[in-house]
Amino acid sequence: MPAADPKTDPTAILSLFDQLSDDLGDALAGLDDWGLTGTIPGQYHHDVVADQLMIAPLIDAGFRVLTEESGIVTAPGTNGAEGAGRSGPGSITVVVDPVDGSTNASHGLPWYATSLCAVDAEGPLAAHVVNLATGQRFQAVRGEGVEVDAGLADRSEFGPSGCDTLSDAIVSLSGLPPSHGGWRQFRAYGACALDMCAVAGGLVDAFVDVDGAHGVWDYLGAQLVCSEAGVVLADAQGRDLVVLDPAERRAPIAAATQELLDGLLAMWAGWQ
Repeated sequence: MPAADPKTDPTAILSLFDQLSDDLGDALAGLDDWGLTGTIPGQYHHDVVADQLMIAPLIDAGFRVLTEESGIVTAPGTNGAEGAGRSGPGSITVVVDPVDGSTNASHGLPWYATSLCAVDAEGPLAAHVVNLATGQRFQAVRGEGVEVDAGLADRSEFGPSGCDTLSDAIVSLSGLPPSHGGWRQFRAYGACALDMCAVAGGLVDAFVDVDGAHGVWDYLGAQLVCSEAGVVLADAQGRDLVVLDPAERRAPIAAATQELLDGLLAMWAGWQ
């Protein structure tokens, strides 16, 4: 049997993702300035450090790369003909958010992450989300489920809560809602990837992007973790969440059950 192609083998891809997040943790441990760069609004020094660290190894491994800081990056000599479309047959784009929750990181709040997701012609293939403050890792492979290495894995069972009624739900929000949505309680943690992984693990019942302001790097890794864990997801406006255009923005909603998702979509529509 021929050896698996390391560029398309999920095990090899996740091994590379593991190494990159370890290297980033080491780099951030020696970082003195966690403040804003002053060059791009909302960009922090740790964003730049993380972006620079991750791109070259992924390009060297044969991937196209999409990051928040650099957009779409291809190997020198390639024409980038796929542009912002899906990865073509036999090719993979790695969508990277080097530091999701940059403001939390700058304030020392231990809720910020690296998110990497390999996308082929069929969609998300392999995902890796790691809390850079605690080391907790979530990994998922399409059709093969989720692995969690610490923390939530100590619970009796990893998976969504099963909540199906908005009035019973604890909802994690990104953005300021114009009115109370009818939930039991809400939280605003500030790192989309980890917020969505918390839905996958049953810590909260749902996640809602109020403003529709997220780029694909913010949520795609967590989207695969969620879907493999049994969470139901949608864009609030019914668009495809898997979009490889750095200019596009989406409003991801993740819920423990379809009934809860339906209630959240109705809630979101009522805010418009």
